[in-house]
Amino acid sequence: MREHMSESVPVTSITTSGRVVRAALIIFPFGTIILGIASFGFWWVKRVQVEERSYSYASALRRDMTLTALERYVSIFQEVLQLPVAERLPSVASFVESSMSSDNMGYEPRRDRFYSGSQEVSNVDAEMAGTQRMREVRLILVVYGDQARVQAESHALGGMMSLAHAMAGCRAEDTLRFAAVPMGVKDPSGRAALERFAFGMANRGERLMKVTLLGGAGEQVLADVALAFRTVQTGAVTESLPETLEVADTLAAMTALKKNFELAPQ
Repeated sequence: MREHMSESVPVTSITTSGRVVRAALIIFPFGTIILGIASFGFWWVKRVQVEERSYSYASALRRDMTLTALERYVSIFQEVLQLPVAERLPSVASFVESSMSSDNMGYEPRRDRFYSGSQEVSNVDAEMAGTQRMREVRLILVVYGDQARVQAESHALGGMMSLAHAMAGCRAEDTLRFAAVPMGVKDPSGRAALERFAFGMANRGERLMKVTLLGGAGEQVLADVALAFRTVQTGAVTESLPETLEVADTLAAMTALKKNFELAPQ
C-alpha cells in the first residue's frame, strides 16, 4: 500500500505540471498576440493623434491665394533663376524647402540631394498624406532650369507655392504632392533628376495616379515624364497646363486647379 501511495504522488505532480505547461503553451502565445495587437493599437492611435495635430497646425497656416502673395513668389524666383550657374539650382531648392517647411506652410519637405558633376543639386517635394490611400499620389510638378524660359518657370514655381499654401491642411483620401525638379542634371549613376524622383516613388511602393505639369512643359519634358514614370504602362494621367506670363493669369490658373482638386472624386 505504501509503495502504491508513494508512486501515486509523483504521477499526480507530473500530471499537474503537464497541465500547467500545456496551459502556458496556449496562454502565452495568445497573450503575446494580444499584447502585439494592443501595441499596434496604441501606435496607431498615437499616429492618428500626431497626424490630426499636423493637419490642424497646417490648416492654421493656410493662406488664400492673392495677387500680392503670388507676385512676391514670382519676383523671388525670377531673381533666383538668373543667379550664376553654380547658385541657381541649389537656391531654388533651398527656397522651396524653407518656404514649405512646417513653420511656414505646415509641410515636411523632403529634399533629395545629389551631385551632378561637382555641383550639388536637389529634388524637393512636400505633401499632404492621404487618409485612406496614402500610396496613391496626385503630383503637381514643376521642372525648371531652362534659361530660355525664366519667366514661365518663375510663374510656374510661384504658382505651385501659392497653391501649396492655399491647400495646406486639406485632407483627401489619396496623397497630394508638390515637387520641384531641376532639368539638365544627372546623378553619379547617370540618372536624370526626374528619373531619380520617379525611382524614389517606386521604391516606396507608391502609385502615381495623375501628374499635372505647370509652366507649359514642352514635348521633350512630356516625353521625359512619360518615360520616368512609365505612364503608358501604369495608366497614370498626365496633363500640362499652358505657361502663364502674367500674375493675374497665373492666379486664375492656380485657382481653377485648386477647384478641380477639391471637386475630384475621393
